[in-house]
Amino acid sequence: MSSKLTKQETQEVQVPEQSAQKLEEKAFSLSSDSGYTLHTSQEVDEGQVLGLFPTAQETDVGTQALVGTGFTYRHDWGDMNGQWKLNLNWGVIRANSRIFVAIAEGGPWPGKHMGAARYTLHNVVPKNSAVEIWVNIEWSSPIRLYVDYLVVNP
Repeated sequence: MSSKLTKQETQEVQVPEQSAQKLEEKAFSLSSDSGYTLHTSQEVDEGQVLGLFPTAQETDVGTQALVGTGFTYRHDWGDMNGQWKLNLNWGVIRANSRIFVAIAEGGPWPGKHMGAARYTLHNVVPKNSAVEIWVNIEWSSPIRLYVDYLVVNP
């Protein structure tokens, strides 16, 4: 994983992989009012990907009105707060993929829940083999972020 820290798109600091965790730990102390946006990338866990459209062998329903290939996936981004641009690397994504994203707080139990922190999703940008999202978590300390991705490839 590599991370970088930018302020108003004018300052950029590249951080070696071994120092990324230290940057993230220090960055947690930055408030969303500071103007900093944190960036990080992670790989998709292929074992957690679920097919969206059943095959003909899995159902006796005829051709569906929605065609193409689709996948759902929940990613645990770990504990964070403030503004983040998160890049998920996933080979099934193309620049023309339709990607729908839901974000929320979670914990050690399965699933997400409605906590006191405000989670905001600003942008979703598909690229070839990746999707980038921009999130803001309004909370004074790092808390768990779960992101659900629905990918439809026409």
